[in-house]
Amino acid sequence: MMNLSLFQDTLPPGATLGPVDVPGSKSVTNRALLLAAMAPGTSTLHDGLEAEDTRWLRECLWILGLPVVELENAWSISGGFPPNAAAPIYVGASGTTLRFLIPWLALTSKAPVRINGVAKLFERPLGPLLAPLLDLGAKWNFEGNGAWLHPVPETPEKLEVKIDGSLSSQFITGLALAAAGLREGGQLSWDQPVASFSYLEITRHWLARFGCETELGQSSWQIPGNQLNAVDVELPGDWSGAAAFLAAAAVTGRSISVGPLDPTDPQGDRAIEGLLVDAGCTSHWRGNRLSLRGPLLRGIHADLTACPDLGPVLAATCALAPEPSTLTGLQTLPHKECDRLEASAELVRWLGGEAGIIGDHTLEIRPATASTPPGQRPPFDPRNDHRMAFAAAVGALRCGGELKDPACVAKTFPAFWDVWKEMLRRNP
Repeated sequence: MMNLSLFQDTLPPGATLGPVDVPGSKSVTNRALLLAAMAPGTSTLHDGLEAEDTRWLRECLWILGLPVVELENAWSISGGFPPNAAAPIYVGASGTTLRFLIPWLALTSKAPVRINGVAKLFERPLGPLLAPLLDLGAKWNFEGNGAWLHPVPETPEKLEVKIDGSLSSQFITGLALAAAGLREGGQLSWDQPVASFSYLEITRHWLARFGCETELGQSSWQIPGNQLNAVDVELPGDWSGAAAFLAAAAVTGRSISVGPLDPTDPQGDRAIEGLLVDAGCTSHWRGNRLSLRGPLLRGIHADLTACPDLGPVLAATCALAPEPSTLTGLQTLPHKECDRLEASAELVRWLGGEAGIIGDHTLEIRPATASTPPGQRPPFDPRNDHRMAFAAAVGALRCGGELKDPACVAKTFPAFWDVWKEMLRRNP
């Protein structure tokens, strides 16, 4: 894999960035795909994300007997049938695919399922998700780059479990989605604070869009059963993908228009707008497009407990801010596709700033200065993590540099580099 020379901002004074159109949300797309497979009838999903993570789930559904048919800018799924694996399924490196499928398969499949994937994926935490399923009689036999999942002896009428969601909200989401497909639904509870609670709000919202109105509290979730209905629905643009482009305007002092986005969307990463405005940027909405203008006037001091995946892009932004910054609430970052906490600190240093990790949850950043550019240094390694590549693109707008493995963006945003070039009006 060849390195990529990252792009500096060389636009003339007063020029604007963009405009930029972002793809659909991975978080929403994979939730909607599974709900469409579970809901009786034929659902049509418009403008879903076409990327590696969503392709793995669609291919899994095909093998499980629930084919996803491609239409023009849409997918059609005839759902409501129990999964029946015709062959091993492959989940790639997709955490949402693995963690959403495990509970559904464990509770409703009539035969064991072989689940294969990238070895690194199975090194990420799964214990809290598996524990309540094993208590119900499911079995998980890990072997090499995958595992055999043996379903429970008999599908329960209702799922009543206590779950630890402190490492990942995906554990709770996976169980909630599965519970919605049971005759009497489920009751989930937890004692510890949930990592990235906003992702549960996304799940609650899309359960409701498919007809299942739930009661989500701070420590419990009541989910009625037998309520899912097929839908014809448009999926929203991705706030996670938009974050890098909005940060680009902030660090270059330019303006940009990004869409389609929804200011009321439950995606936690929509917090990026408010965080940049608090640091001195200005913004306004016109329909489903957000316009934001830099520059940053202050450092960024933010608790990202509800949206920790903004950490890498914000770390790069803070490295180019006019004042020191503090990002906290990052305790889940070491358990992502890579150790994003350490990788974010490494990126800040690569950009010429100073970064200190406090405990397992806080990143203190002293920015680089125009008088002390980082100079020559080795290419930055994003550790096969799409969000680290997005962050490096933001940081390099001032000082350039090279990036290893630029293709890792294919996980959620395959066209990222083309869109980034167009934003800067660079020739291929």
